Amino acid sequence: MDAGPASPRRTGEAGRSARHAPACFGSLLVMLACSAALAAPLPPGRPPEFGRVGATPPVPPSPSVPTSPAEPKPTATPVQPDTTCLDRLRAAGATAELAPQPKPEDGSCQIETPVRLTAVSPPHGKGAIALPDGPVVSCRFAGPLADWVGAVAAPVLASARGKPLKAVRTGPGFECRNRNRQAGGKPSAHGTGIAIDISGFEFAEGAALAIKPDGHSGPDGQALAAIRQAACGWFTTVLGPGSDPYHADHLHLDVLLHGSSDRYRICQ
Repeated sequence: MDAGPASPRRTGEAGRSARHAPACFGSLLVMLACSAALAAPLPPGRPPEFGRVGATPPVPPSPSVPTSPAEPKPTATPVQPDTTCLDRLRAAGATAELAPQPKPEDGSCQIETPVRLTAVSPPHGKGAIALPDGPVVSCRFAGPLADWVGAVAAPVLASARGKPLKAVRTGPGFECRNRNRQAGGKPSAHGTGIAIDISGFEFAEGAALAIKPDGHSGPDGQALAAIRQAACGWFTTVLGPGSDPYHADHLHLDVLLHGSSDRYRICQ
């Protein structure tokens, strides 16, 4: 049977004897000093939790910190539509109704009081001017749009063509996208319902006037230039053919705030 590991004291005695044996011969003084050293009580053995000499002490376990369940992400509070805006819009002769809030996949685009605008009326004319594309826009944008179409575009274009304006082609209005459809660009005003892209006008008897990159000459060109310039009184951004390649075939109108004041205009 194996004797097993030596006790700390026995190991210490043997080690001490081996260390001091060669030095304990000679003078009586040296011998007495050696005897005293061998007879002295040994220090307590190394605690087992520290392992062998030279070993790295164990790292104490980190105290457990109670974790709380993850809090749900806050959800945006739905904004109640401003029905008084819709009342004012209808009182001004526009045909509009509240529209459901668009739900784009990324959830980044929201409209303040979305309305679907289908027609406007000139202030001193007969017959409504249709918006057959039924654009969905913010009610606060629908007001200036209806005013500009009825008070400016309708009479100026009718005078140039000699026929009443019957319809305005606007596209969908709301689109959740970046400006000029550029990846990584700034969000477009279309994403909040405060912009429209007008591609052309339609008159009685089937006549039409499209926005073209090369523009128009004669009365048509003069009329389009006039209503475009006048639009700067209703909108903060007016872009069209000649502004840049992105607006070569339509007239872009929006009420996006540029800077800290709505007095700043981009009219190109």
